[in-house]
Amino acid sequence: MPNREIYKELKNRIVFLDYKPKEVLNIKEIAKEFGVSPIPIREVLVLLEAEKLVHIIPNNGIYVTDVSFQDLKDVFEIRLFLVGLVGRLAAQRKTTEELNKMKELLKKLKQEKDRKRLIQLDAEFHDLINYSTKNHTLAETLQRLRNQIGRLWFFAKENDSYSAQIPLDFEELLKALENKDQNKSEEIMRNHVTQFINQIKMSLYSS
Repeated sequence: MPNREIYKELKNRIVFLDYKPKEVLNIKEIAKEFGVSPIPIREVLVLLEAEKLVHIIPNNGIYVTDVSFQDLKDVFEIRLFLVGLVGRLAAQRKTTEELNKMKELLKKLKQEKDRKRLIQLDAEFHDLINYSTKNHTLAETLQRLRNQIGRLWFFAKENDSYSAQIPLDFEELLKALENKDQNKSEEIMRNHVTQFINQIKMSLYSS
């Protein structure tokens, strides 16, 4: 398996919480699973450390980084600004083909009952919107930020109300995009992100 595929798989396991915060990663076991030597696994983990998803302690081990609420507060402030920009640009620049892809993905979101799969579909939908801006730097930046902040799902309750709200938000967004309503698209995107943070806060305060 090429390093790129291993990198993508391990990153997804961290972002979508198959590997939990603070979990120790065993290079030999991972290498055996992927049928490779430990060397490419180490190379991939170095890349993931640069993205602050793992922490490598020489001669001591490798573990998934903990969720730092101060760091995530900083990430959230940046992301909240950028998603508003995405809403405005997407309303201007999205193509009919991209809009149709979003509609197909929305159908899946509405039907999905598995919470983990819903989180993955939410990420896919954000990627579609982000890249419809035709600004790859913006899209890639938001993807990296989401990899950090998305792990807050770890602290959300299993029956959180935000999960049920996701398809409703995106349905409203699609209407705004179709109408080329930049202000409405920006508002929906910012509210969508804010609601996620509020849901995490509610889960933490009530636990």
